[in-house]
Amino acid sequence: MPHPRYTTSVRKHTFGAAILVAAAAAVPILAQRVQVDLLSEEEIQARLESGRVGQSKRPGVLRELFVKSGCAPAEQRVDRNRGNVICTLPGETPSTIVVGGHTDFVTRGEGIVDDWSGSSLLPSLYFALKSRPRRHTFVFVGFTAEEEGLAGSREYVWRLKKDQWSSIRAFVNLECLGLTTVKVWVRRSAPELVTRLREIAQSIGIIVDGVNIDRVGDDDTHSFLDASIPVISIHSITEETLPILHTPRDRIDAIHPAEYYKTYRLLACYLAYLDSKIPDGGHR
Repeated sequence: MPHPRYTTSVRKHTFGAAILVAAAAAVPILAQRVQVDLLSEEEIQARLESGRVGQSKRPGVLRELFVKSGCAPAEQRVDRNRGNVICTLPGETPSTIVVGGHTDFVTRGEGIVDDWSGSSLLPSLYFALKSRPRRHTFVFVGFTAEEEGLAGSREYVWRLKKDQWSSIRAFVNLECLGLTTVKVWVRRSAPELVTRLREIAQSIGIIVDGVNIDRVGDDDTHSFLDASIPVISIHSITEETLPILHTPRDRIDAIHPAEYYKTYRLLACYLAYLDSKIPDGGHR
C-alpha cells in the first residue's frame, strides 16, 4: 500500500450493534449460501510464513501455493522482470468476480503485512470455493508493482477486452490483513459490496469496522475504479497500526494469528455469498 503521509489520522466508522441483532434471523438463510472448504489455521499460518523470502521469489512462492491448492496459475507479464500471477476458477457463467492482493513490498521490512498477508490468502480462497459449482467465474490475481504506482493492476485492467471488462461484477482487494479485526475502506468501496460483507460477517458472528484511509494511501482498487468496476477494499489498518507499514516492523510477528484466520474464514464465506447474491451479467 503506497502511503506517503503518515501524519494523517485514520477515520473510523463502526457498524452498529443494532444491525447485528437485526441480522440474527437471517443466519439460517445465509448458511445455505456459504458452503466453503476451509484449510486449517496451521496451514494458513504456514502459508503466511512461506512469504519470508526475497521480493523476486514471492511470485514463485505464490504460484507454488496455487498449485498446492489445485490450480495451474498463469503469468501475465508486466515488464521484462515482473508479472502478475493469475488463477481462474471457472463458473457456470462468464460473469466474474476478481480477487486480488500484491506480491511486491517495500524492502525496509519483510513485507508480510503489506501485502503477503493478502496475496498468500488467494490460493486458500481458491481452495475454499473450488469443490462446489459457482455461478460466477472467480479470478485470483497476485499483482506485481503495487508499490510502484499500481503498475500490475493497471496493466491487468488495461489488457481487459471489452467483453471481459463488462463481465466483471466486482473487484475484492485484500490489503494488510491480520493486524487487527477486519476493516473495510467504506468511502472507496461500492455500497452493495459493503452491505454484503456486513451481512455475511454478522451471520457468522464477526464484527467488521469501517476505517477509511483516503488521505493515507492507495491500493489496487484505484485501477479498477478508473475502469468503472465496483470495488471493495478489505484491510486491518488503524491509526495505531499504520506506522508498521513500510518499516522494519512489517514482520510476521505483527500479525495476530487468530484474527488472521478469522479474516480468512470471513473472506471465504463472503466470496461464496457474493456468488449467490450478485446477479449474473456485467456492469455497463
